[in-house]
Amino acid sequence: MADITHIPIDWQHAPWPTAQTQKRLALIELGLLSPTERTTLFEMQDITAVPLLQDHRQPHLTAEGPWLLEVTRESIPQFTAHKALDCALHAWIESRVSSQQLAIQLAPAMVACPMDEPPSLLRFYLPQVIRHLHAETHADWHLSLFGGIEQWWRPDDEQGWQSLGAMPVQEPLESQWQLTLSSSLYQALQGDPEVRSFTRLLTQQHPELLNGVCGCARSQQVEEALLAASEAGVVQRDERLAYVYRRLLARDQESPNPCW
Repeated sequence: MADITHIPIDWQHAPWPTAQTQKRLALIELGLLSPTERTTLFEMQDITAVPLLQDHRQPHLTAEGPWLLEVTRESIPQFTAHKALDCALHAWIESRVSSQQLAIQLAPAMVACPMDEPPSLLRFYLPQVIRHLHAETHADWHLSLFGGIEQWWRPDDEQGWQSLGAMPVQEPLESQWQLTLSSSLYQALQGDPEVRSFTRLLTQQHPELLNGVCGCARSQQVEEALLAASEAGVVQRDERLAYVYRRLLARDQESPNPCW
């Protein structure tokens, strides 16, 4: 096997389940892979892959959005050999239902329905987002989202793959559902608005600054630069933006690694 840290520790030692009792799946966001990397991924032998978003009116959402890829004992070395998956691989999932059923079950979570605001796309599978959603055990959508899932493993920069924790023992209801969120929860899922704003602005106006930086790392780099700005006593918005720009530019020039 390639890099053993690519899969949860439990998968490395426990007996591999039969396909009839449990499915093991990778949740991968194709938009974070290059066209060549996507082709390589789908050329793996005997792969079963299902998109979460299937909207013929917006084919780019299918082409670049999240997919579930079924993993077998035989295919796991091929997954771990793809170093480019580091940013695109958001979860390993153990499921009692098929990949097709699970994709249908998870799809509604791609649209957040906040109170008093219009619906919006939500990357619910991001580690910091799925943790918030999993903690909402009393929400009326919790069973619809997590039912039928045995375990959800999320990446942690310091501790490797971490389990979300206990999942509902009941199977999900076979009905349409929507991810209705309170205003406070929706804001928490969105993260720091200043980080979002600066990341978007820098990506649009200074694309060369973040070229080659992993998509999953951009907001983190901006957040770290903003923290440094606060520690330096910089408070005005324009000055904070200029501080972040200079800091990222200096770091880019110093770093030989295109994926910090």
